[in-house]
Amino acid sequence: MTWHLLAVFIIGLCLGGMSFFLRKVSRNRLPSWIIPVSAGVGMLGYLAYYDYGWFEFKKGQLPPQAVIIEQSNEKNFFKPWRYVVPTVSSFAILDGQVRSTLQDGELLIEYVRYTFINDYNERLETQPYVLNCTTGEQLPIPKQNDTNINKVERIDENSLLFQQLCR
Repeated sequence: MTWHLLAVFIIGLCLGGMSFFLRKVSRNRLPSWIIPVSAGVGMLGYLAYYDYGWFEFKKGQLPPQAVIIEQSNEKNFFKPWRYVVPTVSSFAILDGQVRSTLQDGELLIEYVRYTFINDYNERLETQPYVLNCTTGEQLPIPKQNDTNINKVERIDENSLLFQQLCR
């Protein structure tokens, strides 16, 4: 996040400086408001460019066996370009490393779900799960310091998650 903030300031400084140079070359015929406007447009342009390129960049960093199982597009007041053309703001993957167990005639699959989130602070959340392929139910495995009682979730048999894990 620090590098993106630095990049935004550098883009604003460069475009503001270029417009200042153009204003001086034109002997102040250009209006003075062009300097802050071009700096602001440059900053917003960089933020939109990064926002639209984030998903493809992250997807290119994934291992070949990773499967994207879910994508979400969330609108944000501070990112108005998402109202015009929505971008992928978060996505979840399976890394292909699962452990299957046959217990009491039911197939149980243990896997880890990785969720990449592009918010004000880019982050990665991991959550291990156990999926019962026979009943179509999954249960999150609590982490060490987690005291929340986890509830069983129903998984649709037509979902990409179910199809990838319970083939």
